[in-house]
Amino acid sequence: MENTATRLSAEKDFSVPVIELYKAWITPEDLKQWWHPSEHELTTVELDVKEGGSFKYEFESKDGKTALVITGEYHEVKENERLAYSWNWTIPEGIVKPSEHELTIMFVADGEGSKLKVVQENFLDDESINPHQEGWEKALNDLHEYLSK
Repeated sequence: MENTATRLSAEKDFSVPVIELYKAWITPEDLKQWWHPSEHELTTVELDVKEGGSFKYEFESKDGKTALVITGEYHEVKENERLAYSWNWTIPEGIVKPSEHELTIMFVADGEGSKLKVVQENFLDDESINPHQEGWEKALNDLHEYLSK
């Protein structure tokens, strides 16, 4: 994992073909199975995976309240290779200020397996990177576990 003043990156190897990895990233049913930031449940997924298309993820806390909403717009879509999009998240309780980031996801074929690379940009300072860094590590581990079943 790399982290500079305004950017972080993470990557993980997977034993599945890149097409399966890409599908798990863009399919609502798959996303709901593996993605649980801060142990929240992904309850709503709206995806229009095309350049200029938008997305929305809504997560609920254990008490059933909306805990986190992430929205954005796709700037680049290369199926099974690369997604680049805005990454705007809001926590309704207002504990943390809303943030606007740029996210690039690269899906790389690696023999019979694949590699996923995440780059998140537009952080204000190192302190704001840490929770995201931990979140991506958890998410990629959870995705790996899901795809290993």
